[in-house]
Amino acid sequence: MRIHPLFFLLAFSAFLTGAFYEFIVLFSIVALHEWGHFTAARYYGWRVSHIEFWLFGGAVVSEEHSAKPFKEQVHVILAGPFQHVWIAVLLFLLQFLIGPHPLLETAVHYNQIILLLNLLPIWPLDGGKLLFYVLTQLISFQRSIKVTLWISFSCILSAIGILLIEERMTLAGMLLAGFLLVENSLEWKRRTFTFMRFLMYGVQRDPEKLKIKYLSIDPNTPIRRVLKNVHANRRHLYILKRKPGLYIVDEQECLRMFMDQKKTSLRMGDLPKILH
Repeated sequence: MRIHPLFFLLAFSAFLTGAFYEFIVLFSIVALHEWGHFTAARYYGWRVSHIEFWLFGGAVVSEEHSAKPFKEQVHVILAGPFQHVWIAVLLFLLQFLIGPHPLLETAVHYNQIILLLNLLPIWPLDGGKLLFYVLTQLISFQRSIKVTLWISFSCILSAIGILLIEERMTLAGMLLAGFLLVENSLEWKRRTFTFMRFLMYGVQRDPEKLKIKYLSIDPNTPIRRVLKNVHANRRHLYILKRKPGLYIVDEQECLRMFMDQKKTSLRMGDLPKILH
């Protein structure tokens, strides 16, 4: 378990302002949210490195999340927001049994805010990760990273602009916006590493389970450029036009040459000579 410095800042400000019990309620809801992610990830056998708590949220960190089947990714992500459903039911029952109470009203408010906040299409919130997983099923993995982060940046800046125009920006809002901007900037810098890690997974995946798509390609095209087209749910077979006829290169062969044998400067036209 890791605690982000902003979390300590929130705790300290709660102590100074006498909102300590409200802070406990907030932390409890966030912890239950992350517990949902954690139990789902462990159910599917993911290697979880740690659970991190930060301002108004947290994250179950697993380096495997981008290399898992789409069904598992969606289940692990939705397991967090699902916790807010039974929390809402529990709070409703408590209000019905013991009547209105300030802490219960605070818990209902925080439960709604955390749920809605996490569903925004902003990285690394649940909505941002869900957007990324859906995009990997529609476009190439590399483009999915870029599109997700561009949408995320746009949403953050739009939210900041709206809050400033309406004069509703608070200290907590500024800290959260700053945190999200930093996280998105770091993820943008890590995008090449994330893509290479996915290619490593691609070498080991079972290609027989993937849909096949044929693409015609120039034999002079470098392998590294071809691998930018790798999809999470698709297997490409590349048709090379060469005399005396056509030659088909499996995308898996490109992955093995590039990742396992480190032949990063090869061109597609070189593969028939090496493989045969």
